[in-house]
Amino acid sequence: MKYMGSKARIAKYIIPIITKDLKEDQTYIEPFVGGCNIIDKIEHKHKIGADYNKYLIAMFKGLQLNLPRDTIIPKDLYSKARTSYNTNNRKVDDFTIGWIGWMASYNGRFFDGGYSGHSAGPKKRDYIDEQIRNTEKQINLLQDVKFIHSSYENLEYPDNSRIYCDIPYKRTKQYSTSKDFDYDKFWEWCRTMEQLGHQVFISEYQAPEDFTCVWEKEITNSMNQTNTKRPTEKLFRYTNV
Repeated sequence: MKYMGSKARIAKYIIPIITKDLKEDQTYIEPFVGGCNIIDKIEHKHKIGADYNKYLIAMFKGLQLNLPRDTIIPKDLYSKARTSYNTNNRKVDDFTIGWIGWMASYNGRFFDGGYSGHSAGPKKRDYIDEQIRNTEKQINLLQDVKFIHSSYENLEYPDNSRIYCDIPYKRTKQYSTSKDFDYDKFWEWCRTMEQLGHQVFISEYQAPEDFTCVWEKEITNSMNQTNTKRPTEKLFRYTNV
């Protein structure tokens, strides 16, 4: 699914690193599962995809069940779902809010992006249909994922879990649900999890000095708001265990 900060373009590079020597009885976990653009490409028996955004998780759970959903989303329907989301008035169910929010917003930005439309711009591009088709291609690849609505620190992790964290990048565009992300708390959590026997990999542009960059590549990314147009995507691991 098109998702702000998606790792789809770097999946082929980082998946071999993240999953190296992944044992059959280990659990692979993404506590910031986002658009599922990494987890949908990992072939493994035990997979958990979690996220703090309950509408995202409700959407993917509903897609696993093949719940009925709109394939034509006019602006008035989008506005109704956005109002329900902003006011929490429950007139629209969580699955539908998630579905409309991600299928019909610009650049995969949920309702922060505004209505994308079925016939936008001079070329009359159908952004909604494109997003729907891209997302529905993932459904069969996500049937074996256990989706959980949870913050990363409250999620239960089986012993010796393999964990990949695609956190909200510092000093970039962010979803409204991640604008108060506590980076110091997160990095300390990573240290603790490694000390408990888990293997934790983190995508970011930068990390504290006691984390080692295990992969990097320049990638054009519209999320970046710093002074470079081609930021370097990096994958980190805490090594002072």
